[in-house]
Amino acid sequence: MTTIASTSSGTVSFAGLASGIDTASIIESILEVERAPIDTMEDKKEYLSTKLDAYTEFNSLLESFYASLTGLNDANDLNTFAVRNSGSDSFSLSTTSLAEAGSYSVEVVSLAQQQKDVSTNGIADTSTTSLSGSLQIGEATLDYSDVTLSELADLINDGDYGVSASIINDGTDNGYRLKLTVASAGEEVAITGTGSLEFDTATNGHTVAGAKAHLVIDGIDYYSSSNTVTDAIKGVTITLLEANEGTTSTVTIESDAETVISDQLQEMVEAYNAIDTYIDTISGSDSTLANTMKSVQRSLRNYLTSKDLTTIGISTNWETGELEFDTEVFSEAYAKDADSIKTALVGDEDNEGLMNRLDDYLTEQLNSSTGFLVSKETTINKQISDLEDRISAMETRLEKRQATLEAQYAAMEELISTLTSQGDYITSFFESYNQSS
Repeated sequence: MTTIASTSSGTVSFAGLASGIDTASIIESILEVERAPIDTMEDKKEYLSTKLDAYTEFNSLLESFYASLTGLNDANDLNTFAVRNSGSDSFSLSTTSLAEAGSYSVEVVSLAQQQKDVSTNGIADTSTTSLSGSLQIGEATLDYSDVTLSELADLINDGDYGVSASIINDGTDNGYRLKLTVASAGEEVAITGTGSLEFDTATNGHTVAGAKAHLVIDGIDYYSSSNTVTDAIKGVTITLLEANEGTTSTVTIESDAETVISDQLQEMVEAYNAIDTYIDTISGSDSTLANTMKSVQRSLRNYLTSKDLTTIGISTNWETGELEFDTEVFSEAYAKDADSIKTALVGDEDNEGLMNRLDDYLTEQLNSSTGFLVSKETTINKQISDLEDRISAMETRLEKRQATLEAQYAAMEELISTLTSQGDYITSFFESYNQSS
């Protein structure tokens, strides 16, 4: 059999021309056997990459679990409040951790508004008409000359006059007018304008008079230069929406800690169960890999099945291995001793608190320099790098091995060809000799 084959040097050789042996197939078979260790290392590389992907996914689940703790690792997290407001059309409320439970009567007498004044005369356009004159804004004076209305507004806004300037158009032929708005609600500023634009608030009054917000809380009058009032009720921000003088609304502020704790515990249990399910999935195909993750899982379970949590409704379903949270058990326990539950979870001066201890453990596991995933990445990436170096070296040796085999078989073919030629010559010589005899 004659086979045409390419050598490692890129030239074409005609394997087996002399011997009739398929030397190219022989070389290919030899190299295939000698390549087996490379194939094994490629398989190991693929497994290591899959392993690293699994660790990365597990780490993401740990991060989700850690996020479920963020509402239970600080005492301030439990200082949340539910607000009932019978006057929601007049105002809205929000609370901070400084709020205190209580009931309040609130009446919105008037809203805060800023003083606004518009020039008594207008002009035809804002960009070409040349204006000159003087503005007296409170104690400040602005003299202007040969400017457009837009430029005058910029001069006011760039200066320190205590007002902001804008341009309105009332729709008439000379409808562009200058509007000045005082920065602080309830502050009164006298404005006089002469020249191209006229103002006279002393004579004409203000287009919109400034006024402070006025509200009555539990019979006490409060005044504010803003419609956002933060110092009338401790830890409560009242946003005034509309005046409703004569109408008193009732605001009730109650601690919302029970709901916060219950929701967070439920979220935490679900996040843990996601970890448990993932490990079970991994165990079905790679128990060794799963066992590495289980070391972290066991630590989490130790925290979550401690007495502090089992007495408030967290238990293990022994059929599935997952955790369960019984909200009824929690509510009963919270009703009996809410303070003890809070202390057990978030701690106090004498007790670190379960959630803080769990937070410390997870912070260690998720550390970007020394955590669970980083340590696994470092080890696996080193193994992959070593395998790639070994594969590269073996590939180079195989190339040389191929070249050597091709050279050896080519030499064999050349020798066979030479011997065949010599044999043909001798045969031909004796045939000629016999014929001549």
